[in-house]
Amino acid sequence: MRMKKVIILAAVAIAAVACSRTYDVAPASDQAIGFGSWTGYLTKARVQGSNEFTVGDRIAVYGYKETGTTKSTVFDDVEVEMTAAGAPGTWFYSPLRYWDRTADSYVFYSVAPAAVGTAGNVDPQTGEITSASITFAGNDNDILVADKETVAKADFGSQVVLDFNHIATLVDFKVAKAPTLVDAIVKVKSLTLANIKATGKFSVNDAYNATVYGGTAGPAVTWNPATGNATYDPSKAVNPVDLGTDGIEIAQDTAFDPAHPTTPAASTMIIDNLVVMPQAFVEPNAAERTTPATATTAQKLTINYTIEVTGGGVNEYTSTLFLYDFDMANDDVQDASTFLGGWLTGKHYTFYITLDSTPIVFGATVNDWTVANGYHYLLN
Repeated sequence: MRMKKVIILAAVAIAAVACSRTYDVAPASDQAIGFGSWTGYLTKARVQGSNEFTVGDRIAVYGYKETGTTKSTVFDDVEVEMTAAGAPGTWFYSPLRYWDRTADSYVFYSVAPAAVGTAGNVDPQTGEITSASITFAGNDNDILVADKETVAKADFGSQVVLDFNHIATLVDFKVAKAPTLVDAIVKVKSLTLANIKATGKFSVNDAYNATVYGGTAGPAVTWNPATGNATYDPSKAVNPVDLGTDGIEIAQDTAFDPAHPTTPAASTMIIDNLVVMPQAFVEPNAAERTTPATATTAQKLTINYTIEVTGGGVNEYTSTLFLYDFDMANDDVQDASTFLGGWLTGKHYTFYITLDSTPIVFGATVNDWTVANGYHYLLN
């Protein structure tokens, strides 16, 4: 699913005779810049992972005008803030820039939040980006980078649409119980992700030809993880899930059939919108597979849950799974051809865990009589 956000930038430029840091202070009245955004009426900053800018959001804008073969920087680390919600809303920055109508074209780049751009290194004439180190807490650092936007001379004075792309990853984890547990109460007491790369830098080259976001001028993003791992649990997500002291009861997937696997018809959200750094999954080695709980390299998930049966008490279980092993089918057969392999930029993934159980069943047979020897007594 394409996850994009549009803001509208009515671009302006400096006077043709000015240098790139000098601005026309007495422009024609119809040349003033104006901003708009996707409709949004919230009064706080954009919820991480969402697609709507809100009041208080800031973007960093970069760009240049081109006259012949000469490029002149117009925007460089310019913070633009949404100050009033609405359609199209109000955006503000200072000092204003104005269209240079002697130029041939303009090119714009942008990063959100603005602090990601200003803390890193962004070339305003190529759009190349090298970010500062970023640490993902799980409920923040949802980073957006806009497509390269070129404005031809014929469109000077019109609104410039900056089309943003999510370059982090959004993940959910859901748990269902199979019909074999229909008479049992199943609760998840904890779910923890471990060995997750959470700190690193991203870079964007000057090509802006990535099509993974659904467009044709998207930023080509590369993430470079640092050493060290992090853990996440349901409380770290954008929408924290309270498991309570006894755990959260799990819904039954009434359609579960290992022979004909489908996405669970019913499941319970355990980790809801966790923002993470894109990364490749590490294949667990033999030692880690032997003792998953001690694995320190492969990304893993540890789930603790209980099964309660009327008259049978409560049984508690703990299992450790490797993210590398998740595939596309809801069954008990691993299909390596559909392994995910990792988290990619701009993707929203949902991981399903189905808790199944083989009940203890009884049958009975009666052994045949054992034939003994005959015994005799003669009574006279």
